[in-house]
Amino acid sequence: MTSSLSEIFRKYAGWCPMAAARQKQEEDDRQAVPQVRGEDAGPVAQRAVTFLRLTYAIVVLAWLVALAALPYLPETIPVHWNIYGEADGFTGRLAGAFALPAIMTLTLFLLIILPRFDRMRVTFDDSRDIYAIVTFATVSLLLGIEITTLLSSSGMDLPMATIFPVLLGFFFIVVGGLMPWLRRNTTAGIRLPWTIRSERVWNETHKHGGPVFVLAGMLIVLASAVAGTWGMPLALGIIAVAVIYVTIWSYRLSRTLSEEGCPAQDP
Repeated sequence: MTSSLSEIFRKYAGWCPMAAARQKQEEDDRQAVPQVRGEDAGPVAQRAVTFLRLTYAIVVLAWLVALAALPYLPETIPVHWNIYGEADGFTGRLAGAFALPAIMTLTLFLLIILPRFDRMRVTFDDSRDIYAIVTFATVSLLLGIEITTLLSSSGMDLPMATIFPVLLGFFFIVVGGLMPWLRRNTTAGIRLPWTIRSERVWNETHKHGGPVFVLAGMLIVLASAVAGTWGMPLALGIIAVAVIYVTIWSYRLSRTLSEEGCPAQDP
């Protein structure tokens, strides 16, 4: 499954994440957070800057969508739905229209700032394009939720119990597909005590866990189409099973390597 995912990335994006993960750091003082600079050389840096710019565009689009939808919204609109897709939280028109764009802006700010505090910036820097894609996927997920919310608030009858888990499922497909190529860091990925300590455990966990999360995302998308109001509970259950399984698998790998005499912690 991992090789087929690589071929899909290469076919549609023109590059393979494996090559990005293997690219070594060329300058010790290179920035861990991609800067929007046209002269920044290297394929990893160029992809990181491209997806960062796309992420900025998504956030700007979110504000424009809120402004465009504002005249069509009632005075009170729903802003929260329970796990069965039933609206159970309401607010005023202005707050409801601009809450998600504000959340998206804050999320983007935090995702850009977090790598500056990474304790493994040397290895993280080799994966900064992958981190930029994950950031783009996160903000795109929030944009999808915003558009769905505004359309529903304007009077359109939408199956919220189906749409939300489908969006979540596609997000897990993207993130899971990138996981095998994410190098060890303390910002993104399956950050467990034993994966942070060992490069080998980190790599094996992400190579095994990535396809698991892709499969979980596919199951969520397919199941949500037929589950009706049970779409979100089913999605949360699938995610919980995937997380628990990967965590246990990773821990057993760490214990096995320790018992075989392999170092449990990299020097």
